[in-house]
Amino acid sequence: MNKEVIYVRIDEDLKKTLDMLALEEQRSLNNLVVRILSRYVEQKKKDTVKQ
Repeated sequence: MNKEVIYVRIDEDLKKTLDMLALEEQRSLNNLVVRILSRYVEQKKKDTVKQ
């Protein structure tokens, strides 16, 4: 699977919160963000199918 690089600007407070969550879940920040985005996309797909 090819991986793409994206750059995102986020608020400092949001970054700190995400860093803390990643640490609590013993995962990297990148892994946490990919997980969050993947879940969001899957939920949107389910919502679309229901309509």
